[in-house]
Amino acid sequence: METLISSSVLASLGKVVLERQRDGAFVLRGSPPDWYARLTQGVPAAHTPIRAETLFPFLEVFLPEAEGVFRGEGPTRLDSDIWCETAAGGEELPLVASALKLGPRCLLVITRCDELFRERRLLLQRARELRFTYDALSREIEQKDILMHCIVHDLASPLQTILGVLSSLDERHAPGEEGVLVELALEAALRQRAMIREILSVFASEHGDLDATHEETAVSDLRAGIGRVVAAQELTARGRKVRIEEDVAAPHLLVIADEPRLVRVLSNLLDNAIRHSPVGGRVRVAAREDGPNVEVRVEDEGPGVPAALAPRLFQRFSRGNGPEAGTGLGLYFCRITVERWGGSIGYDAPPEGGARFWFRLRKAPASVASLAA
Repeated sequence: METLISSSVLASLGKVVLERQRDGAFVLRGSPPDWYARLTQGVPAAHTPIRAETLFPFLEVFLPEAEGVFRGEGPTRLDSDIWCETAAGGEELPLVASALKLGPRCLLVITRCDELFRERRLLLQRARELRFTYDALSREIEQKDILMHCIVHDLASPLQTILGVLSSLDERHAPGEEGVLVELALEAALRQRAMIREILSVFASEHGDLDATHEETAVSDLRAGIGRVVAAQELTARGRKVRIEEDVAAPHLLVIADEPRLVRVLSNLLDNAIRHSPVGGRVRVAAREDGPNVEVRVEDEGPGVPAALAPRLFQRFSRGNGPEAGTGLGLYFCRITVERWGGSIGYDAPPEGGARFWFRLRKAPASVASLAA
């Protein structure tokens, strides 16, 4: 009697209660809701065995999973995902099944869930709308990036002419104020050329103009790259009375990286360190093998990175204040480039002061390294 009352209550809530028999068939318990009769085109007599998977084809997948519940293994309840059946007249019936173990009884409860189905459909529609908006914004950003790239690229051509003229004037060693003005103009033009190159490098890395397969197999000698960059920056460091120390023990450090971009990454980090070093300070460039990776550290004795700036240091257009601040693209370029090689990059604030930038690159596999040697 108690079971019948419970089944009737569940039926009033739009649920069909089926009790599993020893042979795997089910028997309807209580009075089913109206939708069940429309779906099955009639209600079977009490105690008539029902093959649930024939009545609801979706259950062919769910019932094997529900056997664990019926055998008393694991949880006492298992719910299916939502599926839809079509009743007479084309009526759509969203349903969900629950397998229950209640004492000796094994029950399968089928619930009509129109509200839950509607909410999921609205959620899916919203997700599609957001995806459409995201794709549209991505296309717009890409178009603006390409436009910026074209503008910056076009600016480079007349700048080369300006640099050529200023260099010629500078070589004449004009006396007095005229010579000072030429030097100032030449220095500004060189800075502008460096900024243009930085922007173009970021664009090239973001838009993947490199072949991915090539990036996976490109091998560079990190030690040789460090030597080249240190030599190139030596004159600038002397001009600021900054000493560069190179600390690389291994004769060769072959890593997964293409040489031009590796040199660019090293140059950015070393240039930052020199610019932020105090007069008479020291910049240290070190590289060590670390398991399957090689870690490079660039340390200086400058004021370090403000705590508020550190979390977004490697984001696009993230830059500090003051005359030594760059374009906000240099460290961003370093991050996206190193990550494309499967490496990582970061910043530490040493307890003794100063700044420490590091990046890790994968060592070249022995087979690739032997080919590159």
